[in-house]
Amino acid sequence: MEFEKLFEYDRWANKKILLAIQELDEGERREEAIGLLSHILAAQKVWMNRITGENTAVDIWPEFSETEITQIMQENTEKLKGIGAQSDKTITYQNSKGKEFNNAVGDILTHLVIHGQHHRAQIAKLIREAGQTPPGTDYIFFLRG
Repeated sequence: MEFEKLFEYDRWANKKILLAIQELDEGERREEAIGLLSHILAAQKVWMNRITGENTAVDIWPEFSETEITQIMQENTEKLKGIGAQSDKTITYQNSKGKEFNNAVGDILTHLVIHGQHHRAQIAKLIREAGQTPPGTDYIFFLRG
């Protein structure tokens, strides 16, 4: 699997969804959408820490500012690209409840991309409920350029 391309897709989709969120009026839907996008990025950090063995605590449901989101998107993409070379490696880690698991890094990286798309779909629903048209963030749209 070509992880570098998947991470570029993920960043592209996150940027598109952030631009759509910025078009929403202030309010509950916008706050919820920012919270979901913040969660996508925080989850990436949690998994990268597990893969690299960093013990840095990360709040899984933060609310980043829009400026922080833009910065973290870039940072995460670059770090994920570096980790992609380890896709065949199996790691042992503990989940948030302290239970130990073993997974291949490639499977975890695939999970991250799918996890992001799941939450972007939730954000798209919020955008629709606010009367806006959400952007298309399907992988095929990314490939079409």
